[in-house]
Amino acid sequence: MAPYDVLLLLLVSFCTVQVSIQGQNEDRLIGQLMHKYGVERPVINESQVLNVKVGIYLTQIIELDEIRQVLTTNIWLTLSWNDYQLQWDPSEYNELDTLHLRNSVLWKPDIVLYNSAQERFQTTFDAKVVVTSSGNCNYIPQAIFKSTCHVDLRWFPFDTQKCDLKFGSWTYGAWSLDLTMSEAVISEYVPNGEWELVGVSGKKNSRIYECCKEPYSDVTFTIVMRRRSLFYVLHVFIPCILISILALFVFLLPADSGEKITLGVAVMLSLILLMMLGANVIPANSNSVPLIAQYFIITMAIVTLSVIVTVVVLQFHHHDPNGAKMPKWIRVVLFDWCAWFLHMKRPGEDSADFSDRMVQPASPDSEMVGQVGEVLLTKVPSPTVRSHEPEIAKILDEVRYIATRFREQQQGKTTRSDWKFAAAVIDRLCFVIFLLFIALFTLGIFVSAPN
Repeated sequence: MAPYDVLLLLLVSFCTVQVSIQGQNEDRLIGQLMHKYGVERPVINESQVLNVKVGIYLTQIIELDEIRQVLTTNIWLTLSWNDYQLQWDPSEYNELDTLHLRNSVLWKPDIVLYNSAQERFQTTFDAKVVVTSSGNCNYIPQAIFKSTCHVDLRWFPFDTQKCDLKFGSWTYGAWSLDLTMSEAVISEYVPNGEWELVGVSGKKNSRIYECCKEPYSDVTFTIVMRRRSLFYVLHVFIPCILISILALFVFLLPADSGEKITLGVAVMLSLILLMMLGANVIPANSNSVPLIAQYFIITMAIVTLSVIVTVVVLQFHHHDPNGAKMPKWIRVVLFDWCAWFLHMKRPGEDSADFSDRMVQPASPDSEMVGQVGEVLLTKVPSPTVRSHEPEIAKILDEVRYIATRFREQQQGKTTRSDWKFAAAVIDRLCFVIFLLFIALFTLGIFVSAPN
């Protein structure tokens, strides 16, 4: 046999002997511990209170169902207590200081999640209990917990949610089993794409239920998480803002183009389509109106009002000049106040000339008729005038008719120009008002959001 083979054989034998000795010590220790082990509450005196430390390792926020109001998390639950029946001297067992025992053969606290939403109440992984020579027991099962959570969607999608995980003993009261909170650990946390973890806090509570006289203690961990709103801003808010801005161009489009109503209706249909698509990402909840839904409603009201104002503008623009005259208060409000505020003037005229013309309208027909009559009466001899008096009268009537028609046409043009200018003033005024309202409302939405 080669020297290397002999060396390898000795090394393998040495390792095998050591493992065998370790295994024998562990088997012997387990046999002695389990020989007289009782599965009752591990206290020397029944009046003694057993202390159990409860903590969690939050590894992942899987999902928050806003409709069902259920939070799904991946958590390592840590339970620690002392069992006087599981104590030994390590020197008697080859310095063996730790055992890994099945939890089914040991007593363990019946700690459950009070606000569980699981179909199966107990869903923890069947982990082993780590026992030290001093009797300290550590039980760390991993579980996917589904817990009830009150979801407030008022500020959606800029909301922050707080969900509680309430752990406590199901059968032992505080006089038999007292809970102590351990700080929550988030060092192993895996980030969530929709929720940003703000923090995890814990608190010990004690409550007396109607069923029992003694109080029951529990440890409640509060998970605070903030929604990541970038997705909703890009896919909902920005398109809605652009549609709102597009509604402003309805007031800039000339009335003679004949497309103002078409553009307004097209903008409204676009917003309705966006609302239908946005309804798929907004949780169905009637407890409160989400912030994004409020923005949709106000935007829809703005677009609808813009269409209504456009109809009024078109009514002004195409007003019948032979119809009712423009009321004086409309002239004062639109021509004197609004036009001055918006720095608008009639094309080719100053506002002063326009006011003078409105106060003293020209009447060229009277002068023309007077001049014709004067010529006919002074330049033509009297016998001739008498012989042609019927013809002259007809000529004068025709001249008066022509002058009257000319005056009516001039007044019609003036009236039509007044109504068109009033429509232009309303368009410009609504553009300014809607622009300011959309800008202030959008800014107010983002400023009022908590995030």
